[in-house]
Amino acid sequence: MDIRCRKTNCRYNDRLTCRAGQLQITKKQCCDNYCFCKDKAVDISKKIFESNAPPQIAPYRHNKDLVLSCEALCLFNRNGKCIANGITVGDCQKLAKCITFAKP
Repeated sequence: MDIRCRKTNCRYNDRLTCRAGQLQITKKQCCDNYCFCKDKAVDISKKIFESNAPPQIAPYRHNKDLVLSCEALCLFNRNGKCIANGITVGDCQKLAKCITFAKP
């Protein structure tokens, strides 16, 4: 499973990829592992618009041992575990929401 993340100020974010060992998605589709890191508080959109080059993204990382628990009423939720091939966590205001969420 590959986890992409747009919360660039999270301590687990490495070039738009999540490096947490396990993730918990709440009933409201929020990533419960989001952890603000003041040292990483960078506005990535500003970097994108000020540069002619696209942002550097970490390569695909398949982690079959990643535990992704999910409480959301989602098409990919099977008995509290996410069965998607990968998810993307979006940068929604102050929240980190799973934008792979799909209504069943």
